[in-house]
Amino acid sequence: MAVQSPVQDWQAAAQAHRERVDSLLSRHPARLHAATGGEVLHPVWGFLFTYYSYRPAQLRRWHPGFGHPISGSAARRYLDYSGYAEVDGVVTVDPRHLAKRRETVEYVHDLLSATRERPARLNCFGLHEWAMVFAAPSEQIRHAGVPLRLSSADTDAVVRSLPLRCTHYDAYRFFTEPARPLNLTVLDRTTQQDAEQPGCIHAGMELLMPLRYISCEQPSTSDNPSTVMATASQLRVNATTA
Repeated sequence: MAVQSPVQDWQAAAQAHRERVDSLLSRHPARLHAATGGEVLHPVWGFLFTYYSYRPAQLRRWHPGFGHPISGSAARRYLDYSGYAEVDGVVTVDPRHLAKRRETVEYVHDLLSATRERPARLNCFGLHEWAMVFAAPSEQIRHAGVPLRLSSADTDAVVRSLPLRCTHYDAYRFFTEPARPLNLTVLDRTTQQDAEQPGCIHAGMELLMPLRYISCEQPSTSDNPSTVMATASQLRVNATTA
């Protein structure tokens, strides 16, 4: 049964959510991209908000979640957002929207559940980042505005000296062509759910997926969205300093 939130309660929750997010975003750079060319400036925040196509304004937006209608004049602004409808005088996530998104909801749920239940593997040593520049000409290096700590020759030597044990397809797909055969496992999208594991930095950042794909269907309870983004940003720091 849908439980309607009193006006003052949901507005207070929305304000508290915005304050938590604003505190987190105070560390966010003023610009994500260079003035020309669209190049990502910041290797952490620029990556998170660009790669996941999830903007700061979206993160600040509080959602009551499916089955929790809200009322009052301020609630009507939610009708401008995708997925909401007015039903019997209150604003709620449209059940038709959830029905349309069912396949995506189930995919995200199954992927994250499978990742959580699998034993963690902690021996990849973040070499996926190194494999993305292995034997690559300088003009093909992504995020070229962020200098590498080693020369290309030294980076290549590290990759050759250690086995690549990447389990995350969305990192593996950015490996250079010479690096892919060096990975212990050939990864593809169809078997992603079978390979993901919780020791992977990128799998941790994939917690952003529910925020991006099913944001209005899940409630912005407690500090969930801000905690997820804070966790993802720290994981990204770990990845870029590996």
